Amino acid sequence: MIWIAITLGILLLIFGRFSAGGPFGLSVDILGLLSGIYLLIKGADYLVDGAVAIAERMGVSKLFIGLSLVAFGTSAPELAVSITAAVKGHGGIAISNVVGSNIANILLCLGLTALSVRLSVGESTLKMEMPFLLIISASFVFMLLRTTPPSISWNDGAVLFGFLMIFVYYLYRMAQSDMKLMEKEKSINIYKAFLMTGVGLFGVSVGGDITVRSVIGISENLGASESLFALTIVAVGTSLPEMVTSLAAAKKGHHDMSVGNIVGSNLMNILVIMGISSIVGRKLVVDVPMYYVDVSFMLGSVILLWVMSLKRSLGKLQGAIFLSVYVPFILFVIGRR
Repeated sequence: MIWIAITLGILLLIFGRFSAGGPFGLSVDILGLLSGIYLLIKGADYLVDGAVAIAERMGVSKLFIGLSLVAFGTSAPELAVSITAAVKGHGGIAISNVVGSNIANILLCLGLTALSVRLSVGESTLKMEMPFLLIISASFVFMLLRTTPPSISWNDGAVLFGFLMIFVYYLYRMAQSDMKLMEKEKSINIYKAFLMTGVGLFGVSVGGDITVRSVIGISENLGASESLFALTIVAVGTSLPEMVTSLAAAKKGHHDMSVGNIVGSNLMNILVIMGISSIVGRKLVVDVPMYYVDVSFMLGSVILLWVMSLKRSLGKLQGAIFLSVYVPFILFVIGRR
């Protein structure tokens, strides 16, 4: 069934923008929406199962896989959007995509996941990865706000790549430590595991793209506000892979992968996506009033996640707090435009 959905998804992407207007266009958008949601759900299942199998076969932790392979894979939509925007000279879109996605990843994705499943937070995540994310986020905010209007240049991207090398080295040492402590599951077919992971990554990436385009098309057909879906749906849409993957991992009991996916994805968004986008675009500028509020929400969401995780778990209360903080942010950005 997933192959049918993938084929349909490819056809919808090839033919470009879904909506042609009128009842037919609306019908195509609804079909695309259903196909996109199915791809997201099934792709997340394949991705989680494949990633867990790779972790067991290689003798590394699920946290390592969540921080690296899964995090990078689910950041593919943000990567595509930001680099395309940077190349076409839309620096504000490239930057806001990362800022908005990082906020949504924590406040919306983890909020909904924590409401559904109580998440345990590993000691390494609490003491190492979250503080590192806080340092990276604070550095990114400083880079943006040191100029008026906020901007990030190619040399800032070089600095971000330097931080990326530190993170890659940290992951390398983590993998080495995992391999010494964990036993490898020889019975698992590594090729099948990589195939499942690849299909899952493709499913969540294409499914997220199809879902976003379809919702925009439906909004246009129904006469919804353009600013509404531009400021909310597109930003949230690029976070859909992280959302469904973290929720799927949590429901399967892989909490380290669930939390690691969000933390790792936020790191990838800043270090990889912003690093590449700023180098490609040379200088990216955000011409938006009161943009310090947006980046403050991004930095504040990291701090809130760290504080909420001090008891080594995230439950319904924490999930509700995350969502209650996200709502005012969305209302602010809509009211500002």
